[in-house]
Amino acid sequence: MTSSTDPSSSPGTRPSLWRHRNFRRYLTGQAASVTGSSISSMVIPVLAVLELDATTAEVAWLTFLGQLPPALLALHAGALADRHSKRRQMITGDLVSAAALASVPVGAALDRLSLTQLMVVAAVQGAAGVLHDAAAISLLPSLVDRSLLQRSNSRIGGLFAIAATAGSNLGAALTALLGPARALLGDVLSYLVSAWCTARIQAPESSRPAAEGRRLHTEIGDGLRYVNGDHRLRTLTLVNATTSFALALLNTLWALYLLVPA
Repeated sequence: MTSSTDPSSSPGTRPSLWRHRNFRRYLTGQAASVTGSSISSMVIPVLAVLELDATTAEVAWLTFLGQLPPALLALHAGALADRHSKRRQMITGDLVSAAALASVPVGAALDRLSLTQLMVVAAVQGAAGVLHDAAAISLLPSLVDRSLLQRSNSRIGGLFAIAATAGSNLGAALTALLGPARALLGDVLSYLVSAWCTARIQAPESSRPAAEGRRLHTEIGDGLRYVNGDHRLRTLTLVNATTSFALALLNTLWALYLLVPA
């Protein structure tokens, strides 16, 4: 009998990853989300400087507020994904991000857009994004057979790198064609595509109900101790944290040096 997550496998043959319909939908949605996020990462600082005359400090605060929610909520988002429906959490994150970003071109069209609104949007997008990402990571093992996890993660990593580069270039093109405010509609569309693809995934999820008397913070503490006790996970966590910090710093600096007058 073949696995429910591996419809193409059969004795004596190597299972095909691309014949997994649920994985294709998952990958398409995630690629769309990464592409859109790269659009907004490029467009929002441009919008702040060119349309709202943001100062150096204001651009720095804008970037900081966008990066703060992942730092504060990542552990909580992962624990919530273990307790509840991962697909529902992903879709919720996508729709919240889409709604927040859609408010920017609306505000610009009404001539009511402000830097405060842009900062709120950046913070909301960051919070919704970490909810989505934590659930997406947890969902993958439910979509493919365990023997395909390494290959699927390899495909995801490669496609994400391409999507991030394409998103930045697309953001620049949309800004030139439509202006920075309306360019964010590209990211809004990407979140809607991601939510639609996630909603079409049909695979049983494994959710772990909270143990009686155990609080969310207790489970987070257990997870931290588990990671700290495994030198491989500890190293990967430190590398990812350092990389994220460096990328956030880079995003701030390019906006400051290229867009803000000295």
